[in-house]
Amino acid sequence: MSSTETGLGRFLVEWYGPSASAASVDETAGRLNDGAAAISAPGSQIRLLMVLAVPEEDYVFGVFAAESAETVARVCVDADVPAARISAAVGWPGAFDC
Repeated sequence: MSSTETGLGRFLVEWYGPSASAASVDETAGRLNDGAAAISAPGSQIRLLMVLAVPEEDYVFGVFAAESAETVARVCVDADVPAARISAAVGWPGAFDC
């Protein structure tokens, strides 16, 4: 975790249905990442940590480090992928050695 992420909350974002297509997950992740970078430049802290698609179920999940759920929602709307649900999540301490 970088020092810019210290103290930020973790948020799980959920998208469902045809708009949560695994075929477009790379493009969507790019737009979300670009949006997070654009919002972070003027002062709000947010970073996209990961995106995971479940193609057979039409689910996509994203994990953000951010100051607030509202900041996460704004990035999603700006990326043209409004979230179906945003939940505060518990962060993990680091990578696990499996």
